[in-house]
Amino acid sequence: MDSSNRRRILVGTCTAILAATLLLNAARVLLNDQPTTPGEIAAVGFLAVLHVGLTIAAVFGITQLVRRKADRLGLVGAALTLLGAVVSARILALHQLGMLAETVPGATATLSTMFQSAPIVWVSIVPIGLMYPIGLILLGTALLIARPVHRWIAVVLLIGAVLFPIGRAVGVVQAVYASDALMAIAYGFLSWKILTRRELWDSSLVTTPEERREGEYAEAYGVR
Repeated sequence: MDSSNRRRILVGTCTAILAATLLLNAARVLLNDQPTTPGEIAAVGFLAVLHVGLTIAAVFGITQLVRRKADRLGLVGAALTLLGAVVSARILALHQLGMLAETVPGATATLSTMFQSAPIVWVSIVPIGLMYPIGLILLGTALLIARPVHRWIAVVLLIGAVLFPIGRAVGVVQAVYASDALMAIAYGFLSWKILTRRELWDSSLVTTPEERREGEYAEAYGVR
């Protein structure tokens, strides 16, 4: 097995795992299953790091799929998504700290005072954190332009990306699990395409519907 094929299988597998974790998180939010024990709270931090690692693999896979038609847009979208994903991990870490503070008398008030007296916390989180959904919107747009997969997959990813800040920043709970569920569906089908359509991984072999029609026309009428 060549190195390119190994990367394809690794990226496809990681993207599938990312889809599964997002789907599980959507179910957890829908059922209002909040972590309560110290072990469950500690797991939040681990899942944040895991999510960033899986996102790196999934984003790399998307940039590989769109290289031929939307390379620059894909790279910009990937960079913004990864910057935002790192900050998302920090947000989850702070959320983890807040949950732990609730178990210690007076700690919650101290934590709240720190946030109020240190504007850098907000400045370093919110603007950069918004890069995550913006990057995903750009990646979804790149998928629409390059069309290595069905358009509806890109549309589902776009809708999930738009709902992400509505759920997290605005605080609409329904948008939180809807965003995770939609992105899980998009990543799931992307992983399936990556794992089953090896020709999509090699940008030189990717053809758009227009190019296929032109090729059929040239073959039928002997045009070169």
